[in-house]
Amino acid sequence: MAPITASQFGTNKLMQTAVLGGSHRSADELTTFQRIGCAATAGAASAFIASPSELIIIQQQKSGRSLMAEISSVVSQHGVSVMARGITPAIGRETLYAMGYLGLFPVLEGVLDERLKGKGLPESTSMIAAGLTGGVFAAMASHPFDTCKTRMQAFMYSKPEYRTFSSTAATIYKEGGVFSFWKGITPRMSRIVAATFILNATRNKAVAWIDGERLGPEL
Repeated sequence: MAPITASQFGTNKLMQTAVLGGSHRSADELTTFQRIGCAATAGAASAFIASPSELIIIQQQKSGRSLMAEISSVVSQHGVSVMARGITPAIGRETLYAMGYLGLFPVLEGVLDERLKGKGLPESTSMIAAGLTGGVFAAMASHPFDTCKTRMQAFMYSKPEYRTFSSTAATIYKEGGVFSFWKGITPRMSRIVAATFILNATRNKAVAWIDGERLGPEL
């Protein structure tokens, strides 16, 4: 989780800097489309870390082998290319997830800050509303991709119906219709909404501290 989140924050910042044309400009200057686009790119890039690592974790949980033993076993049986198994739904999942907590959250928080100014509401109101909205979007939009990716990686090549993303989606749909893609959404949504608050609050505090350190000697 930590390396994936770190890569998303890092790539998001890198993309924002590239779009703005330099680190001297504020992210507040970005348009809504640019913010969400940068977040989506960061999410897609992180899938290349998330997908292989989760494949090994899933197989390790089934076999009980050590990390290195599991990597060796998977690669020796299926080749290095197996590490790309599930990458397509992983890209979809991480793209939508990052769009929610890295893109939608700050956009909504900024809009609500402006609209609720002077209304006598607690300062945390906009953060809570944006966090709930961004978190729920991230969970609901990304969950079908997570369901497909998990099936593909859990069964590897033992069940041909899970060989590709499209065949996996078709199999899940046949099992119980469209709602089958959202099985297990409640605990995952709770985790993502909480993570949206925690990650953005931590980021805001870190940015404020860094900005304070930069401006400190000049004051």
